[in-house]
Amino acid sequence: MPPGTDNWIQFLSEYGEVLVFFGALFEGETIIVLAGVLSHQSVLPFAWTICAAATGAFTGDQLSFHIGRQYGSSVLTRFPRVAQQAQSVRPRIRERGDWIAFGCRFIYGTRIVTPILLGASGYSPQRFALINLVSAALWALAGVTAGYLVGTGAEKLLGRIEHLGQMLLVVLTAMLGWWWFRHHKLHQ
Repeated sequence: MPPGTDNWIQFLSEYGEVLVFFGALFEGETIIVLAGVLSHQSVLPFAWTICAAATGAFTGDQLSFHIGRQYGSSVLTRFPRVAQQAQSVRPRIRERGDWIAFGCRFIYGTRIVTPILLGASGYSPQRFALINLVSAALWALAGVTAGYLVGTGAEKLLGRIEHLGQMLLVVLTAMLGWWWFRHHKLHQ
């Protein structure tokens, strides 16, 4: 193995679940799929990785929901494009709130905004917590399992991945670059 790979593996095996938790607080699909690959590589334990992803996703959506309940439309006015979308979504929340609460996690780009809208719309906090718990558990199970299966397929095609640390560094660097570009573009 190249120098430093053992350090990466050791670091990830010690702190991987914590990193998965924080990655899943936000739009963490890439993080949980990578965590599934690491689980396949026996760097992260499969069940605990799912628990960390589900807990992070649940916590992040609960925070977004309560921000919406506490600050309501003042949060939305800070982001005019989101506020405009909120007007068209509000009638649907009254009609299909449970499905929206459940499904927002599975639609890229809606996971943070939708709980805020639900909270600002007076949706039941207890109902949201229950639906959010089920949704987060299914999302984490699906994402980590998909990563595990990707790891299985990659190993069959490429053999055991020996440069895991470098691969993760490249992926994380690309993710940070994409985030910076997206964030920078939104604020121009």
